[in-house]
Order: sequence, then structure tokens, then C-alpha cells
Amino acid sequence: QRLGVLHVGQRIEEQADFEKIYKNAWADNANACAKQYAGTGALKTDYTRQWGLIMDGWNSLIRYYKNNFSDGFRQDAIDLFLGNYSVDEVEPASPLHVKKDWKFLALPIIMVVAFSMCIICLLMAGDTWTETLAYVLFWGSASFGTFAIILYNGKDFVDAPKLVQKEK
Repeated sequence: QRLGVLHVGQRIEEQADFEKIYKNAWADNANACAKQYAGTGALKTDYTRQWGLIMDGWNSLIRYYKNNFSDGFRQDAIDLFLGNYSVDEVEPASPLHVKKDWKFLALPIIMVVAFSMCIICLLMAGDTWTETLAYVLFWGSASFGTFAIILYNGKDFVDAPKLVQKEK
């Protein structure tokens, strides 16, 4: 009332249009902040948006992927910018360049192909149920096996920061 938004006697609960605009502006601001910080829109927008719960699940999956497999370089950049790491001019090799072996590309591709083939075999049944079962078991075990290998070597797949903090 002091700002002139409401007249004397009006209650904010009665202003549905204002409430909708305010909540959308609040959610837009939360999305902008979250995109800068985490790389995805804000979570918990299901209170203000219609598709909020579905988007929360999607954004959680994207955040999980980004945090584990593509965010190491961001931390390295922040460390360089803030001075937490100082470049050693006499060291010839860059600490940012790490050679990756074949498993970083081959294993995820094998797992996706095997899982896709398992689903295709389930959807497109063979001539007999035993033939279908054999294909599903083969491709299912191939996808499970590659997934187990990836989990076993999980730390190698994570994109961790490569720069270490300088000693204080």
C-alpha cells in the first residue's frame, strides 16, 4: 500500500494476476541464477510453474551429468582466475592435457548399442520365444557387463579438475 501497488483495504491474496506475474518473475530470476551456477534451470519450480516437477527431474539428470562428466574444466578455470593455481613456466607439459585411452569412447558406445539392441529384441520378437529370450539375454548381459566395467572404472570417467591448489 505504501508503494502504491495496492489500494487501502486490498489484500495481496485477492490479486491473482499480480501473484502470477510475481511468481513467474521469481522463477525466472531463480532460473537465471541457477544457469550461471549449475548450468541448468532452477530446481523446485514446481511451486510456480505447470511443468515444474517434470523439469526438476530433467534438470537433476542434466546436473548429474554435467557435474560428473563435463565440469572439471570449469573448476580449473575458476582456480586459474582466482589464483588458486599458479602456472609453472619451467614445466614443459601442461597439467590440463591428460591422454585418455580407448575405454573412454568405446565402453559408453558399446553399452548404448547393447542396451538399444536389448530393447529392439524385446519389441521385435523373433520366430520363437526361446530365440527372443536368447537375444534379450545376450544383449542384456552385454549392456550390464559394460555398465559394470564403467562403474568399476568410474573414477577414470569422471571429469575432475586437473589443476591442484597451490600450497599456502
